[in-house]
Amino acid sequence: MQLYPLKQVTIVTEKILQDQLLPKLKELGAGGYTVSDCSGDGERGLRSGVGYGSNIQIIIICPEEVAHKILTHVSRNFFENYSCIAWIADVQVMRGARYVKKP
Repeated sequence: MQLYPLKQVTIVTEKILQDQLLPKLKELGAGGYTVSDCSGDGERGLRSGVGYGSNIQIIIICPEEVAHKILTHVSRNFFENYSCIAWIADVQVMRGARYVKKP
């Protein structure tokens, strides 16, 4: 079994951003992503998980360079005006070549 070291970027943000954020992730080099509806409570109050007031969680597995591009974009464009948090973690995945966008 061979494992490949990559990064996992997780973004939790308002669902209203989904249509503009997902295409940008691909443009920044993400080979793909997983999106899930989610709910929670934080600085901006309780999020019910229903309608445009709900949150989504986006998970991207990618090389470190792509992860930093994504985090930079998210922090510059969404942190100030939207409920949004993002983080990066080290992961080791099987079939690592599938997570690298081909030119």
